[in-house]
Amino acid sequence: MLGFTILSCEKDENETKPDFSLKQSDQIPDEIYDIYSLVINEKYSSKKIVIVQSTKTSIDLNYENNFYDYLIKNYQDFDTSLVQIHEDLNENSVNFGKKFHSDTKEIILISSDELSYIFNSQDLNADWKEFYNDYENSNGIIRFSRIAFNENKTQAIFEIGHSYASLGGEGSIIYLKKKNNIWTIIKIIPTWIS
Repeated sequence: MLGFTILSCEKDENETKPDFSLKQSDQIPDEIYDIYSLVINEKYSSKKIVIVQSTKTSIDLNYENNFYDYLIKNYQDFDTSLVQIHEDLNENSVNFGKKFHSDTKEIILISSDELSYIFNSQDLNADWKEFYNDYENSNGIIRFSRIAFNENKTQAIFEIGHSYASLGGEGSIIYLKKKNNIWTIIKIIPTWIS
């Protein structure tokens, strides 16, 4: 019986991949897309970027971890309220629309349903091969948390996860400041690597 269950989960090589539509996007201000797009353009050199449509938090940014300690030690004006705002905000995810922008990159949204379809076997290497067949020349999969802003919207923080192979991936906290109406990345803090 167990063998049947495992075999029934395998995709038939001749199976036609279903069409996966994106979910209805949430109302997200353009400024949010501008910040994500800034990070995409500065952090990634690939010409094709695949972003998961729904937000997700991959680590626990809180007042008792090294990332918080690093921020308050190295940035005297770091608004500590950002940590709680980020935690509260990311209790619920949102769905992106096609509003990311880049002059040099093709940015594609992928649904969670499509990811589940691609990464559904016991063989992650085969799953990644399937992903790269579908998304040739991409740099893997990028997932964002929601962006937390301080009260006067001069500082922001969010998390980014980037997976590109069975044992290949990294996560970071992105800390930004706004000066003269322009957002600037202050620090990219690595949080995990595989």
